Amino acid sequence: MYRLNKEKGAALILTFIILISLTLVVLAFGTMMSYEMRNTGAQLRNMQAFYIAEAGLAKARWALTTGEEDLGWTEEDVSFGEGTYTVATVDNGDDTCTITSEGYIPDDTNPIAQRRVIERNIAKSTSATNFSLAAVATASSEQAINTADKSNDGDILTNWKSTVNNGSWLKHDFGSAVAFDQIVYDGTKISAYDIKYSNDDVAYNSVTNPVESPAGTVTFDAVSARYLRFDVDGKRPEVNELETYNTSDVVSVLGQGDFVTAW
Repeated sequence: MYRLNKEKGAALILTFIILISLTLVVLAFGTMMSYEMRNTGAQLRNMQAFYIAEAGLAKARWALTTGEEDLGWTEEDVSFGEGTYTVATVDNGDDTCTITSEGYIPDDTNPIAQRRVIERNIAKSTSATNFSLAAVATASSEQAINTADKSNDGDILTNWKSTVNNGSWLKHDFGSAVAFDQIVYDGTKISAYDIKYSNDDVAYNSVTNPVESPAGTVTFDAVSARYLRFDVDGKRPEVNELETYNTSDVVSVLGQGDFVTAW
């Protein structure tokens, strides 16, 4: 009887030890799972902050390349998804710029997650629409393969050639009136020229105050017209390209910069 009671006591102690061990294992597993969940949640929020910062960077590139904003523009505390972003653009003064964007969850006052994205050394230039590229080109005369449409095909190696000396003209029809104040021409055998415009293809007027600087680029008082006519004198003059611009309608062109990210 004594031996039986002793064995029962040992079994009870062993069961108690096993229960305690299992309880410790469950508690350790629960602690580990809680830590993993918190860690996963933190990683998720950090990733959200990163993508919000990326959204601010994308907004800045869009604003600059569409002409909506100029370099030096900033935007603060903009709501996006579950957080906000603040973005700033800086002109570096050496034909490059920098965009810095910071993403916050939920905001920059008491953030539980934040990420900064910087794009540095972004090459910048400016560009304007060449209306002549979409125009219909005609001429007073043209040689067999050197037709008027070679003057606005975007290829400097092709050209329009007149068949006569002096009194030739090259015309671009934009389809509807556009505002322009500059032409750029590349040609040879041109001794003189006159830039004219019209809205009915009947009555033509010469532009006022034309200034050629640099060579081949002529800026003048802005006009709004459907037709541009380039009257040229010379011995069978040739025009490789004739381009038409509105210099006030200029947008930034941004290259690819160097990316830096930070928590």
